[in-house]
Amino acid sequence: MEHDTRPRPSEEQTKNASLYLRVLLLLVLATFLAAALPLPWKIAALVLAVATVVVSIVGLVKSVRHGLPGTLRITFIFGIIVGGFFALTALAQMVFWPLTAQYEECTRLAVTQSAQEQCTSEYSEKLLDYNSLFNPES
Repeated sequence: MEHDTRPRPSEEQTKNASLYLRVLLLLVLATFLAAALPLPWKIAALVLAVATVVVSIVGLVKSVRHGLPGTLRITFIFGIIVGGFFALTALAQMVFWPLTAQYEECTRLAVTQSAQEQCTSEYSEKLLDYNSLFNPES
């Protein structure tokens, strides 16, 4: 029978990891809320998403080094995934800034459901036109 020879994490290490966990949860919430803002403010979502990834990586390294429970490790890994997803989404909206700005203006002015659908349809068509510029075979 094998015995676990790893030292147990100290109370300070556990508190430190729980602090990173709380900061991570606040950053994910702030990123989610910032992603819903109109375009000039979506830059905040990108910054918060990058901060989420950084905090998640630091928290993951600390939890692995100190032998903290696996649930913390999994949570920090999910933080990296969520932060990366929000960062890529915000970055894509920045790349297509003019199209996204037009879409947001259209949906802001649209009163009916059919007008909302028309805005979405036009936005999708314009994005496909950009796709055909980069991929001429399609």
